[in-house]
Amino acid sequence: MPSKGSKVSEETRQRMRESWKARDPHPCLTGKYGLSEETIRAELAAGKTWCGSCKAFLDPSHYGASKKKQRCNACQSKFNKANYHKHREEKLASRKAYYRANLESEKRKRKNEFFRRYGASREWYEAKLEEQGGGCAICGATIPDSRSKYLFVDHNHDCHPVRQACDKCRRGLLCGRCNSSLERIETDPQWGIKALAYLGRYA
Repeated sequence: MPSKGSKVSEETRQRMRESWKARDPHPCLTGKYGLSEETIRAELAAGKTWCGSCKAFLDPSHYGASKKKQRCNACQSKFNKANYHKHREEKLASRKAYYRANLESEKRKRKNEFFRRYGASREWYEAKLEEQGGGCAICGATIPDSRSKYLFVDHNHDCHPVRQACDKCRRGLLCGRCNSSLERIETDPQWGIKALAYLGRYA
C-alpha cells in the first residue's frame, strides 16, 4: 500500500481498479441496493442502463443520444430545472454579462438562426437584397421596421404557415408594412377592395 503523500503511477492505479472490479464490478448496486451480480449482468447484457435517480435499469430509449448516462432523460430534465431555479439569478447575471461582452457575435448568431428558420442563409439574404436594389421588393423602402434593421423574409404561407420556409416557398424581402399588408391580402383576397372602399367614404 503506498504511503500517504507518495505518488502512485497510472499503471498502479489501473491494477488497483482491476482488482476492485474483480472483487465486485458494481459495489454500489450490489451493496447499497442489494442487487445480485447475476441480475446486474443480465440487465446490462440486455442493453439496459442504470438510472441513479429512478434507481432502476431502463431501456436505451429513456436516454436518447445522451453520452452521460447517470440519469435518464426525464430525471435529467427534472435535475436541470431544479438546478436552474436554485441558481436562477446567478445564471441570468452570467448570461447578461456574456451577452454584453460578445454583443456583435451574439447578434450575428441570432440573425443566422433567423435565416435558418426560413431555410435561408446570410449569403442568400445579401444576394436577394442586392437583386431588389437594396430595399423592399414592393415599395423599395430601405428601412425595414422600427423593430429590426433587416427586411422580412416573405414566403408562401400555404407551404409553411408557421414562421418557417423552404427553397420552394421563399420569395423575397419586404418591409414591415408591405409584409403585413401582403399577409392580409393573402388571407382575405377582398381586403384591398374593402380598404379602397373605406378610404372612398372619407375622400
